Amino acid sequence: MKFTAPKYGFKEFKRNIFFNLYIIAQLTAVLILMVYSISSIAYVSKFYNPLKYYLEGNGFCTWGLNYNVTDELKKLDYIDSVFWFNELPLDEVKGYTPKEVIPDSTNSNVPFIYSYDDDFINDFTPMLEKGKWLDEFDTETDGCINAVVSYNEKYKIGDICTVVNKPNEDETIEIKLRIVGMLSDGAKVLDRFGASSEISDATSLYKNYYSKQHPNGLLFLTKKSEKTECRPGMLIVKFKDGYSKDELDKIYADIGNKFEDDVSIMWNLKTERIGKKSLKSINEQKIMMMPLIVGIVILIIVSIFSMSAISSNKQLKNYGIYTVSGATRKRCIFIQMWNVFYSCVLSVVLAYVVFKLMTVGGIISASIVSIGRNELLACGAIIVIAIIASAVMPAIIIGRAQAKEMLKEEE
Repeated sequence: MKFTAPKYGFKEFKRNIFFNLYIIAQLTAVLILMVYSISSIAYVSKFYNPLKYYLEGNGFCTWGLNYNVTDELKKLDYIDSVFWFNELPLDEVKGYTPKEVIPDSTNSNVPFIYSYDDDFINDFTPMLEKGKWLDEFDTETDGCINAVVSYNEKYKIGDICTVVNKPNEDETIEIKLRIVGMLSDGAKVLDRFGASSEISDATSLYKNYYSKQHPNGLLFLTKKSEKTECRPGMLIVKFKDGYSKDELDKIYADIGNKFEDDVSIMWNLKTERIGKKSLKSINEQKIMMMPLIVGIVILIIVSIFSMSAISSNKQLKNYGIYTVSGATRKRCIFIQMWNVFYSCVLSVVLAYVVFKLMTVGGIISASIVSIGRNELLACGAIIVIAIIASAVMPAIIIGRAQAKEMLKEEE
């Protein structure tokens, strides 16, 4: 008689379905908690990591008023690097008729194009309602710049729209944009910040973009190109390492004198302060979540040990029959592992369904909790631990029992 562990594992799974439902329910809860814990830590890091290089040293964060300020800053000996994104205010989006558009860069209802560099685009993905993020596309395709648009009811994925910029009275520039993605309503984007008092850690450099708050102005996100080149919407200036406090004070004073009409330097916008607050937030989240993660792992190990012991004792007669019929003890242990594996598969499916229902129902926020690589790896680790743990007690119980003793077990 040929024994295949997957086949007989499934038979044992069906035979003990009510017992396994308890394991499924427990595993489902564990997987949901694990996803929540990992996502909570990743969410705080999500906004810091793309800017980490610029925030981990001395420097400052500001907005540029002059088109050429970035080039002038990079020429200074004490500047290590400068991060910025282009902010292009639009005078018109053809075919889009807002109630009122005032071509003023300080008006939040003016349409804009924000253009980011490839490194930032590859490191940061905002919440999308539909479509894909810019890292999956070239800057330009068939004469159209690929763009992700803010949430709206006009555009569909694949639509092409024409936007107009008038840098002066004698010049009109038209740019064709192909819509490849749409932001979720309220998604966070790296934005031109307003009051400096609002800036604390890296998360505060990103703003929620709600359609109701910008009823007349669309936001288009693209990769940097010559067509979208404009003034910097934000500047993060990083100094070279090794300067003393006195030397840094002189550097700030020098920048203030050279660029008093171009940049605004404020003490609470120094990158050192923003970076430290960001790391503090990340570490606090880790400290808060690590006991939960450790507790989840311990819970699942103890629970699977207990359940496997009860299950093995309950099915001892069946394993005795398998042994007498030619199955090795090792094969019997594999049968029990497959039994638990089927419970794990159903737990993953159920956890995903419950997770989606909780997201749609607003019980958990899709912007904070998501299923990404780290979450999948953590859940995969839980499944592996559960399957391995399920083999320990059967190995002890079946290994000690003789086939004759197993067959004496009453149902």
